[in-house]
Amino acid sequence: ALRCVALGMKVMLADIDVPDATSVQAECEAAGAPKGSVVVQRCDCRVEADVRAARDAAYAAFGAVHLLMNNAAMQSNNRCGPYEHPDRWKVILDTNLLGVYHGGLAFAPSMVEQAEPSVIVNTGSKQGITMPPGDTAYNVSKAGVKVLTEALQHQLRSTDGCRVNAFLLVPGCVNTMNRTRGDKWVEGAAFKPDRAKDEREYNGVVDRAYAAEKWRERGAWQPDQVIDELFGAIAAGT
Repeated sequence: ALRCVALGMKVMLADIDVPDATSVQAECEAAGAPKGSVVVQRCDCRVEADVRAARDAAYAAFGAVHLLMNNAAMQSNNRCGPYEHPDRWKVILDTNLLGVYHGGLAFAPSMVEQAEPSVIVNTGSKQGITMPPGDTAYNVSKAGVKVLTEALQHQLRSTDGCRVNAFLLVPGCVNTMNRTRGDKWVEGAAFKPDRAKDEREYNGVVDRAYAAEKWRERGAWQPDQVIDELFGAIAAGT
């Protein structure tokens, strides 16, 4: 969102966590986004009607959509094997795979109809290719996103006059909030806040710079590095 704002783009933050999205909205405005250019829309990507409502709200607010970022993810952090935890499987597949499908289902036809250069980015994962053991549901969901994105790009390229391209973003280990959110989801009341490891804190130390350094020591990328690669690939058309 901050990179989009820096590029002069208008942004809709569509998220099930409205307070968190609102805090990002405030960060964007503090970074110079004009009032009204960054809006928040509650959206559960698992619910098709929610995603369609987000599309309608985006077009009502901005008149067009030129970048769709399908970045839905839930993970169990290596606690969802091939024949266990069907409840976790359902949440992960509904969020990571169907959430991305719902994004394309709602937005792609409208973006094609615009007949303007536009991009759809679906967030996959290295785990959807390398398939490490322990997080089977997550791996399956991200492998599905890879297949879905390839099929989407094929259909877009086969559509006369279409000026929309689909990209698959394949991060490795990145310092984000997902790990802590996954731990909270799986562990529930047993979660210990001083074990949080994300972009805002690390083992009880609430300091972005400290967290970033600890993740770098583990070989993780920072979010800005991923965004650099993404926007570089879009600019190059690759």
